This record gives sequence, C-alpha cells and structure tokens, in this order.
Amino acid sequence: MGFSGHRPYYAKKDNDRRELIFFLLLFAVILTKFYFLELEVSSHATRNPASVASSAGIVLCLTVAVSLFWRKVRAFSALTVDFLISLLAVTDLLHLRYYSDMFTFMNIGLSAQVGEIADSVTALIHPFDFLYFADIPLFIFFIYISRKFRSVPFFKKIGAIRFFASLLLIVVGVIPVVYRFWSYEKKVPGVLSSMWDRTAVCNNIGALTYHLADAKNAAGHTFFKEKISDVQISEVKNFFKEKKSGRAPDHLQGFAKGKNLIVIQVESLQQFIVDLRINGTEVTPNLNRFVRGSAYFSGIYSQTASGNSSDAEFIVNTGLYPSASGVAYTRFAGNRYKALPKVLEDKGYVSLALHGDRPGFWNRHRMYPSMGFSRFISKKDFVVDENIGMGLSDASFFRQSISILDNTQKPFYAFLITLTSHYPYNFDGIFKETELNTSPFEGTLMGNYLTSMKYFDDKFGSFIEGLRKNGLLDSSVIALYGDHTAIPAWDRSSLEKLLGRNLKNDWEWKYLQRIPLAIKIPGHQALQEEIKGPAGLIDLPDTFAYLMDFEFRTGFGTNLFENDRSEPVIFRNGSFITGNVLVEPLSRSAREMPEGKVLDYEKYAPMSEEVKKRLSYNDLILEHDLVPFLVRED
Repeated sequence: MGFSGHRPYYAKKDNDRRELIFFLLLFAVILTKFYFLELEVSSHATRNPASVASSAGIVLCLTVAVSLFWRKVRAFSALTVDFLISLLAVTDLLHLRYYSDMFTFMNIGLSAQVGEIADSVTALIHPFDFLYFADIPLFIFFIYISRKFRSVPFFKKIGAIRFFASLLLIVVGVIPVVYRFWSYEKKVPGVLSSMWDRTAVCNNIGALTYHLADAKNAAGHTFFKEKISDVQISEVKNFFKEKKSGRAPDHLQGFAKGKNLIVIQVESLQQFIVDLRINGTEVTPNLNRFVRGSAYFSGIYSQTASGNSSDAEFIVNTGLYPSASGVAYTRFAGNRYKALPKVLEDKGYVSLALHGDRPGFWNRHRMYPSMGFSRFISKKDFVVDENIGMGLSDASFFRQSISILDNTQKPFYAFLITLTSHYPYNFDGIFKETELNTSPFEGTLMGNYLTSMKYFDDKFGSFIEGLRKNGLLDSSVIALYGDHTAIPAWDRSSLEKLLGRNLKNDWEWKYLQRIPLAIKIPGHQALQEEIKGPAGLIDLPDTFAYLMDFEFRTGFGTNLFENDRSEPVIFRNGSFITGNVLVEPLSRSAREMPEGKVLDYEKYAPMSEEVKKRLSYNDLILEHDLVPFLVRED
C-alpha cells in the first residue's frame, strides 16, 4: 500500500492538501444538506449536541470509508455516495410534503410506482430542491481543474499511516452515534425499534441518525425476525375475546341483514368539502344530498400511514392498523386474513373489488385475493374509453360499475375505489367537463382540488341515479368515505383562507384532518343530526357486522352506532384522540381541540399504555401472520 517517491516533496504535499480539501468539503456539504432537511422537518428543529455529533459521526464514517477506496475509483465512489445521500434527502422532502412523514427504507419496494404518480411527484418538487445536487458538478470541476494544472494524480495511494489513521477516525465517528442511540432509547424506551412517530424521532436525533436506525430496523425485519411465543399469541387472542364480549343488541342490529354492501372509497375526499360553497355554488350537491339521507359521521379521522389509499383499503377491509413501517399492501400481502370480503363470502356473498388503475399498483393484485375478494376488476378489465390522470376516469368507472353490479349474483359486497381526484388535482380531462368558479383560488392547488371534487360529485350523482333505476339503491347498504386527507401541510394557508380560520398550530391542523363517512341503510329513516364523535375507518367492519348481522372477530374497531362510545381514535405514530383531546405520548402532551388548551398528560397516561399495547398487538398480527391463530377454536 506504499506510494511512489519519484515526485518532489512540495508536489506530494500539494496533492495531499487537495485531496484533504476534497473530503473536508464533501463532509461539510453532506452535513449541511441534512441540516437544511431537518429545518424542513420542523422549523423548531431540536439541535441537541449529541444529535449533531451523531450526524457528524455518520458523515465522518462515510467520507473516511470512501477515502480508503482504490484511488482510480475513489472519485466515482465519493460522488456516487454524495448523489445517493442527496437523493435520500430529496426523497425525505417529497415524502414530508405529501405524507407529512419521513421516508422509510421499508418503502423501497414501491419505487416501481413512481412513474405512475409522476404528476404528483413533479407537483411536489420545488426549484431549490435541485441545490441538493449542485455540489456534484462543482466537485467534478474541482477535480478536473486540479488535474489540468498538476501533473500528479488527484487521489494518492493509501499508506500504512493513512490507513490506520482512517480506522481511528471511523472509531471516533462511531462513538457519538452509539451514544445517541443509547441515550435516546434510555429516554424513550423502544422508540427507535417501533418508530411510533418518525418525524418526532428525526427531530430529536437528526435525519441521518434516524435513517441509520431505520436501515437497522429494515435489515432486522428482513433478516432477523424474532420468533413469537405461545404466551404472546394467547395474550393477543384474549384481547379479541374480551373485546367482543358484553355488547348488548339494539334496534339497528341486523337491520340490513341479507342486503348488498357497496363501499365507495373516494380519492382525497376531505371532510371540509361537505356542504362547502364557493362564490355561492355548492361544490358537492350530490354528495350533500346523499349525506342528508344517510347516517353521517363528521368526526372520522384519517388513520393512514405511508400507504395512503392502500392503507385506507387495508383498514376498512381488515379492521387492522397500517404497518408500523413500510406498507401493509406490499409487506404483508402473503398473510392469511379473515377480512371483510372473506367473512361475507362465508355468508354466501360474492365479493368483488373495482378500481380503474392497473392491477399491480399498490400490489392490489396480490393483496385482494389474500383478503378474500373473488374478483378484482381493474383497468385491464374495464373498457378504457376515457383516461384521466392515473387511469380510468370516474365517469367511465361509475358508468361501467353500474352494469357490472347489476349483473353480479346477489347478495354481493362491492368495493369501489375512485381515482380521478388524485393529487395534484390538475388533470386536463377534469377541467374539460367541470365548470366551477374557484376565484380567488383559480389555478392553485386548492382551486384545482375544488374543481376535482366538483367533477367527482357530478359522476357520483349519476352513479346513485343508476343504482336507483336498477333497484340496487333500495337493496344495498351504501357506505362512502374519503381515503385520506387532501391538502398537504405546506399549503395550509390556502385552507385557512378558504375556511376563514387559523390553522397555524399542530392541534388546529390535526382537527381538520378529518374525512367524511356516510352510511345509507335501506329502509331506515336517516338520522336527523350528524354524529360528531371522534372515530376512524377502523370502526367500519364492526359497524357493517352490526348492521348486517354477522361476526367480525379480528378487527380493532367498534360499532359506530354504539351509544356512549369512549374508544380512542388511534394513529399509527402512537398519538390518539379521545373525546376532543389530542394526546401525543412521545412528547407527553395533551391538548383540547381545536382551542389548544393544555391538559395534564398524566390523566391520559394509562390510555397511552393501552394504545401502545394495541399497536404492538397489531404489529404481532402482521409480522407473524397471526389471524388464523386468532380465529381458531381451541
């Protein structure tokens, strides 16, 4: 590993200096990129010295390790690492803007879908994001110029002294990383393995340390999954046994027995759109009419995680929470579920899913059979006579679905997922068919969203009329809900302007993260008042079981029509809402919504432990495919 002694001493020293400058700059640039990323995660980013030291340690280990590569590939390797690190930072930014969450390596399997949501991704990119890559051509230019004016190689061979000095630097870099892992786990036990709240973890330990912990978790889930004990299985099983006991029947139980079930998941439908007028015009008159003739739940909060639409589908059909990391539809499609379509098929129903996208998107072609759907009618099965955005237009989707349902054996369970109102809400076909004066939001994300909702509403009205004409409206339970929230946090000012209210604080913003749910029950007089209590989509399977008189045994939800509901609405990051109080265990805070009055967290600490327990049971079920054990009679 020695180096040549034929160069003059001053040339060797000059070469050493240039290479040292290169790696010092690389170190500083990578650290700076993640400093600005952390400001995007939180404008009040925690600058704990231990976290800063951990970030610096990670970058030090990376740059020193690359500096030991063979000199002829050292430049390429260093710039490749720089590019990949920059790509990770920008991926975090896009993930934050779309999901309000950090990217996790569990989602790498979804990279094949990026091409199909290119419009959504493009809309999220800001011009300044390209600065994360700006240093790469500058580094190339620096190497080029140095080689042009120096006869000696830019990168030198590795001598013994440099080799051992580099190993010492790597050890120095590892120490603060190990310390930060240990100190944070000591402060909040289990947080780095469970990642209850990824943005909070990132804010506390730094983005680079977060990603190192996430990579460790991904490797552990992939290669070192722990075995589950019989005691743990019994504990989860007893939880569900206790959950279903003691529920007294009332007048609505079994009211819709034997009826068809039509569930409509509407892309990006958020609660504030119901009864909204802009410039004197109803945005969704047909939806408003449907809501008035249904049991309307206005306190439903989105419980999705990284899977967005697929998480909503998963929650509604399985009664389980989303995956703690990654996406359930991709990670756990091979599991055996006793989900809604399977339970209803066992009761003599035909279960079918209808969606105007390609079958492989979100891995639906694998997940739907696992949940018990006997038919999946996708874009390849529909007549694609009108394509808008990501797939079949809502107009064509609803029109063809009426014919399919009319010709399906009765009773059936039909799960319909709309598509046209997908972010960024600016597909040309929408504006050709829809007229809505969205001033002063015309041409903005909010204006486009309102127009896309008007488009959906027009087509939904035609669908309901079609169901009425062929007799399905009066012979079916029809549930409609929004899959997830629509307006990203970065555009909250538009929502403030539209609604005329302040949404600057997190609890005010959380209060607006609701999605509408309306359930039309044939032969039942619609409730005169909306049901405002907090709840989640996870309650739908139990609610259908109650109305249609069947047993749903493996869901975490409860019946929405139950009197005196006191169940918390649980979110994947471990926070929850009980009554009108938002509780965040990681920060030990409790606030009334929407006013933000600070309450004593200790009052909610026991419920926090219960929430933590339920999420841990959920993770055991998914990680170890426990559903068959839970439904088995001992």
